[in-house]
Amino acid sequence: MNRPELTFATEDPLCRLNAHEALDLFRSGSLSPVELLSAQIARANEVEPVINAFTETFFDTAMEAARLAEQRYLARVDDLRPLEGLGVTIKDVLDQKGAHTTYGSIVYRDNLATRDHPVVTRIRNAGGIIHARTTTSELAFGWITATRLWGVTRNPWNPDLTPGGSSGGAAASLAAGTSTLAIGADSAGSIRVPAALCGVVGYKPPTGRIPDPVEGQDPYNVIGPLARNVRDCALLQNVISGMHPSDIGSLSERVELPLVNPGVAGLRLAFSTGLGKTAPTSSILAVIQATIKQMRSVGIVVEEPDIDWPSNVIDDAKAYAIGLVATKLGNMLDKHGMDVCDYITWIGDTARNCDVSVFSRAIETKSQLYSKLSDVIYKFDALICPVVLTNRVGAEQRPWTRMTINGVELDSDYDWVATPHFNMLGQLPALSVPIGLDDNGLPVGLQVVSRPFDDRRAFRVALAIESVVQSAM
Repeated sequence: MNRPELTFATEDPLCRLNAHEALDLFRSGSLSPVELLSAQIARANEVEPVINAFTETFFDTAMEAARLAEQRYLARVDDLRPLEGLGVTIKDVLDQKGAHTTYGSIVYRDNLATRDHPVVTRIRNAGGIIHARTTTSELAFGWITATRLWGVTRNPWNPDLTPGGSSGGAAASLAAGTSTLAIGADSAGSIRVPAALCGVVGYKPPTGRIPDPVEGQDPYNVIGPLARNVRDCALLQNVISGMHPSDIGSLSERVELPLVNPGVAGLRLAFSTGLGKTAPTSSILAVIQATIKQMRSVGIVVEEPDIDWPSNVIDDAKAYAIGLVATKLGNMLDKHGMDVCDYITWIGDTARNCDVSVFSRAIETKSQLYSKLSDVIYKFDALICPVVLTNRVGAEQRPWTRMTINGVELDSDYDWVATPHFNMLGQLPALSVPIGLDDNGLPVGLQVVSRPFDDRRAFRVALAIESVVQSAM
């Protein structure tokens, strides 16, 4: 794809390197981790006043770590770690010792973490350099990333538009060239939607694949990686996955994802656009259809089975999410109502009228949804479908704002995304893979969903789609 709209004179080509390219150059001695991080810091100093993807930066300590990594490469040690010398950002919902975990809220602005989240520990142990924390919508509860505490995060492809939420800062940083890898979290699409809007790869693993002692009890919510390509996404996923004693729900089986493309031979995919309250915009659909044509031309079978999607998935997933935080949110608003964002107050009004029936409805809808989908995902290697219905949502567009897509009036909350289905069916792996630009010059992502806990199959399909898209450029 072309570069984002946000380009400045000082942009260094190093800022566009993917993780594997950087690692190869580190090993050959052609590039130093210090040089790469310096370029990313310079890029951040220029674009951050516009993009605003970072909450805290640790550039001095990160440079110290980069120098140590540089010495390891120069010494040609034989125990180089998987992320040795790569810059990684952490979403502002995961604890990082000595940093503030604010959840994007004034209420938590003084919340200083005293220990590392297991994912943070694994990144450090793998040689990753944490140089920044990234913005989230307040309490990770929004499809834009704009808060009273940290301000508005904007999309590098068009700063008038949102990078999505709630992992908006993670995706915006990758697209802007200020990081190499990123960590996000996804309870309804919060990794996949920003990835699609920013033209990067984002992965929602099956529930339990990555340990999370804080949110791991919620089967909808998972931590996951974002990267510039599928291979890099797999690299980071391999580092952070696996059982941890702090999370009773973490899976004992550790899945090692492939880092090479096994090819397209024998792949069979199902395609559907019926997940949302309407179809995607014509400009998004045109890019998807062109990609399907390319896939068919290289021998990938793509069929369009008739899937009777339950019409209430989006509404029931939203009600479940609100019901889960209703008591906590009500207490927070009673004590700190003047400090929160307007959209948190708006959600709180709904939460006050929430009852326990939302959970039984969500369970029933999950059962109905899987009954409609199970035959499809076992007949085919994966389901491919849109991530969003529109990629033109304003950076400050509030969830109650009405918009019209294909003549259908929708809100700006859950109505425009096609992702919560696969949090409700949390056992299914789901990625967003960039497949090109629409006629407005904005990125389009394609969602790849595979069988329960079959991460390898999902990544095989994603690698194949990525290779087809790249060969057509």
